Amino acid sequence: MKRAGRAAAGLILVMVLILVGSSGVITYPDEYQLIRQFGEIVRIVDIPGVSFKIPFVQTSASVPRELQIYDIPKSDVITRDKKSMIADAFVLWKISDPILFTRHLNGQIAQAQSRISASVFSSMKSVISNMDQAEIIENRNGKLALDIKENIGNSLDGYGIIVLAVETKSLDMPDDNKQAVYDRMISERN
Repeated sequence: MKRAGRAAAGLILVMVLILVGSSGVITYPDEYQLIRQFGEIVRIVDIPGVSFKIPFVQTSASVPRELQIYDIPKSDVITRDKKSMIADAFVLWKISDPILFTRHLNGQIAQAQSRISASVFSSMKSVISNMDQAEIIENRNGKLALDIKENIGNSLDGYGIIVLAVETKSLDMPDDNKQAVYDRMISERN
């Protein structure tokens, strides 16, 4: 009889531990915790620490809260004076609304990067196409990046994303154009 009582007490203790363990949610300072009930988001936990959810009914998923950096693939852009340039840039961004981010992008960073890439490329193409090559070179001190960011505006707000900065790493001519410029420089020197 004593064994059966101890086994029952042990079983109850294990069940209580499982119940408490499955109801706890740990939120770190660099993330949001989305609490879902039957697939619908019912609550967002953004305060670091331990919180609780209804076990077996609610689930939790984390969404990054920290600053993200995304290196945009190099792209070919045409200036106002019809000169081709290769733009290489990166974007600093973060999630401003985890509910919109999860609803529209399924909480996937890769999908967010795809949207950001399209938006930044479109903005960069628009800004650079309204400038001559000489203007672009003059404005590399930060004005070009500011113009690109302003042109993006709030186009990504609907996805719960905010773009904090767009920086160009390099703006170069295509390799075939570089050789022509070098040949012209050599011929002018001669």
